[in-house]
Amino acid sequence: MSVYPHLQVRKRIIILFFLFFLLIILLSTRLTWIQVINSAEYQKKALEQRTRELMVEPKRGIIYDSKGRELAISGSSETIVAIPMEVKEPARTARVLSNILDLEYDYVYDRITRRASAVYVKRKVSEEVAEAVRKQNLSGIEFTEESKRYYPKGNLASHILGFAGIDSQGLEGLELSYDRYLRGKPGKIGIERDAAGRYIPDGIQQYVTPQDGYNIYLTIDEVIQYIVERELDKAINEFETSGGTVIVMDPETGGILALANRPDYDLNNFADYPQKNWRNRAISDSFEPGSTFKIITTAAALEDGVVNEYDIFVDPGHILVSGERINCWRYGGHGSQTFAEVVQNSCNPGFVQVGMRLGKESFYNYIQAFGFGRKTSIRLPGEAAGILSNYDSIGPVELATMSFGHGLTVTPIQLITAVSAIANKGIMMQPRLVEEIRTPEGKLVERIEPVRVRQVVSEETAERTLKLLEKVVSDGTGSSAAINGYRIGGKTGTAKHYGVEVYDSSFIGILPIDNPKLVILVVLYDLTGYPYYGSQTAAPLFRNIALDIIRYLDIAPSVRHDDGDKADRLLIVPELSGMEIIEAENLLRKEGFDVKIVGKNNIIQKQVPLAGARVVEGTTILLFSEEDYDRNYLIAVPDLTGMTVDEASYLLEQIGLRLQVRGKGRIIKQDIQAGERVSGGTEISVEAKE
Repeated sequence: MSVYPHLQVRKRIIILFFLFFLLIILLSTRLTWIQVINSAEYQKKALEQRTRELMVEPKRGIIYDSKGRELAISGSSETIVAIPMEVKEPARTARVLSNILDLEYDYVYDRITRRASAVYVKRKVSEEVAEAVRKQNLSGIEFTEESKRYYPKGNLASHILGFAGIDSQGLEGLELSYDRYLRGKPGKIGIERDAAGRYIPDGIQQYVTPQDGYNIYLTIDEVIQYIVERELDKAINEFETSGGTVIVMDPETGGILALANRPDYDLNNFADYPQKNWRNRAISDSFEPGSTFKIITTAAALEDGVVNEYDIFVDPGHILVSGERINCWRYGGHGSQTFAEVVQNSCNPGFVQVGMRLGKESFYNYIQAFGFGRKTSIRLPGEAAGILSNYDSIGPVELATMSFGHGLTVTPIQLITAVSAIANKGIMMQPRLVEEIRTPEGKLVERIEPVRVRQVVSEETAERTLKLLEKVVSDGTGSSAAINGYRIGGKTGTAKHYGVEVYDSSFIGILPIDNPKLVILVVLYDLTGYPYYGSQTAAPLFRNIALDIIRYLDIAPSVRHDDGDKADRLLIVPELSGMEIIEAENLLRKEGFDVKIVGKNNIIQKQVPLAGARVVEGTTILLFSEEDYDRNYLIAVPDLTGMTVDEASYLLEQIGLRLQVRGKGRIIKQDIQAGERVSGGTEISVEAKE
């Protein structure tokens, strides 16, 4: 037993005192932290526990056409909201709501009995439905105002505009690609309640004003869009086709004035249509362009100097490339024709020879320069790049077929953008749909200026190409697109699907040709009945559309100016072999010939046409400065049977071949078959009989 028990008691009291004092310090520190240092945070948490918040949706921005006409607007609609803590008779309430709102009872009951401050029962109902619910005076059921997207024109421009979802988020078209501008910023309402969820009179109420979305102004013209869709609907009803696409572009700015696809859908009830109807075929689907692609081949060949309008080509009805027979659409072919006539007649064998002259590397580079094989960067979701074969996989046959638009696929937006470059002095513009973005008060946020992509061909080449395309409409395969008093250039196209009797037909037109204001592309997909040629289907549709647009825009008629016909003057080709390139070129140009130099040496080894040939003024004389360098310039052998010896001799000397004759009279046999490709200067042996 301790001698000093009172000392131990005293020691214990002191320890207890210090522990108690430490506890007081800790509690005071914690209280100071809560009440002073971090009071704002705890005050916020307390307020959040006492308040119920509902989001206030902003109004989505308006979409206008180029003239300020409304294409997409936002109106107000009521949304039915349940406050589960205030619902007194959940079973009855669920039964009443399910009947009025046409919802499953279990679904409604589950929502109004959830452990949540507030839940949506049904959003954006009609005024009639909201009023019917309001008349029931159900406890715990309230209403909030939300913004609802509305498209006053229904189906018009459906693939351009797209649509917005229940939460006012863009889901398709411009509604999606410009969503961050159109959506705006939501606001909120906060109301203070007690622990039982009842409103506190004179309690705290918060309201944060929503910021409405920006308005956007399109390049689209509602009237032109209506004309395009009306005429496209007529064509769909007339022909056996799965659908179609029409695009109208301003070539100078790249602005899209109209873009339509069929089938389409009603923007106000998009969910009632299959998703395939939502697909924007103008940018998402690719097709084989067929003869419309010959516009690109023409411009590339003229720019590269491998051909001019007066060069002579022979079409015996087919041409042989690496053993493959490529036929002309016209039975028996077009015979002897200038390159201008090759374009006018849409002659496949003629374009094969032009494509071969260009060569794989040069032609491929031009195709890429015109934008094929890559996206145009138009601001719409789902754009495809088309299909362009890998460079290494292109052989002679592939090169031949590409020259007249087969063996590759393009999207309609790619094709019209490329042709618009030719209509715009060789300058390619990026296609665009939006001109301006403004605040709801009208203040300018952003102006989308025209974007120049590149100079694809020279202004001179573009002008020469347009003149050739004008002949296609005035005198050739595109004559059904002609409009009296207007200079129009264009090209038809018909492409057959592999293995089946199904066709895609198209026509692309430029007007007026002397000062292009419009480029219009028409494509009809999957034609199964007759007629199916572009000249019989797409070209007349183009004419109907162009005629009404001309009237609407008040485009004045234009007079065609005849530049004269150089074919009236014949020239004799001089002997040039062994001469220096510069000397020969100067001589030829002085005499009125065009010149193409092939090879890198300085001395001429071969020429086509041959010396002594009688050709029209302006004909291209090919000068080869290296042996075997004419492999890209092989000449299609004409069908000489039935011709007189003089006729055959004149024809062969024009294209650069020689004639060896046995007998007299008319030719009955030739040693090299028609359509075979041979080197310039090759001798064709024939047998003639009187």
